[in-house]
Amino acid sequence: MLRFARHAAALAVVALFGLTGQALAAEPVTLKFATQNTENAWTTVNGIKPWLEKVEKDSNGSLKFDLYANQTLTKGNQAWQAVRKGIADMSWVTMGSYPGMNLLMEIINQPGMGFETAMEAVDRLYAITDKVPAAAKPFSSNKVIAMYPGDPGTGILMSKTPIRTLEDLKGKKIRCAAGAYLDMLKALGASPVVMPMPDCYMALQKGTIDGILGDIDSYLSFRFYEVAPYATNNIPRGCTLFLIIMNERKYASLPDDAKKAIDAHSGIPGAKELAETFSYNQRSLFKDAEAQGAEIIRLSDEENARWTELLTPLWDEWVQNCADKGFGEEAPVVLRMMQGK
Repeated sequence: MLRFARHAAALAVVALFGLTGQALAAEPVTLKFATQNTENAWTTVNGIKPWLEKVEKDSNGSLKFDLYANQTLTKGNQAWQAVRKGIADMSWVTMGSYPGMNLLMEIINQPGMGFETAMEAVDRLYAITDKVPAAAKPFSSNKVIAMYPGDPGTGILMSKTPIRTLEDLKGKKIRCAAGAYLDMLKALGASPVVMPMPDCYMALQKGTIDGILGDIDSYLSFRFYEVAPYATNNIPRGCTLFLIIMNERKYASLPDDAKKAIDAHSGIPGAKELAETFSYNQRSLFKDAEAQGAEIIRLSDEENARWTELLTPLWDEWVQNCADKGFGEEAPVVLRMMQGK
């Protein structure tokens, strides 16, 4: 009887440890996801959050995310290094914060690339990084989960006074992301100013800047309409490149179900999904801006043509700048690919 009791006790211990091991194995891995955008921004509510929820759902309980919005985990212009160092596991990144880091992929910033929606541009972006190694190399220090642009229909020039003509823009101090937008604004006669988006509200209040080159989501989420009640919509401009990135070591450490869930929502399919929800669908926000008292201005066809004429030579300048930096062979190829040729 004593031997049986000991045997039963041993079986109970084995069973207990087995159940405990199963319970521990079932605990999801929590990933820290950083974004510089506010938690109530359109891009967070309609783009990032739904994407994270889908990945969680498809991970079979192996994965969950903690969202750190509004630069609470890392500044927007420090997110790339924060992910590489493991401070954040994943992050949404705007490449406008990293001018010169990937000069070839800054082609997306050039005006007149011939795509009408963000989804259409995704195939071109991935074709470039697939076929031009020099365009992919600068991204190699982190794992790129998805890569997609802003939408050409959502870009705006927000301003304290109405901008309907080139003459209205001349000499105005306009905040922009660094890179091609600097040359664009200079070509149009404005004075570009580079500063983080969260600093712009006070700068508009104080008159440090006269306007912002941005998009309709930032106009609403940062409440810029309160200090810049005019938004010129159909300006000929390029788009910003966005990435979702992940720490390579963290990805490698994940269980298979978690990797499969991330993979299912990455690459071209994941990028197109984000391009639609994050970028293209923002077109609906113009009505919300008008409801807040903003005046949405559209350039006349003649005026748009004047702006475009001044901006077209920037293509050749971009190619020459790339050649000066050692990308003389790649730049013309990238330009043609981005134009869909």
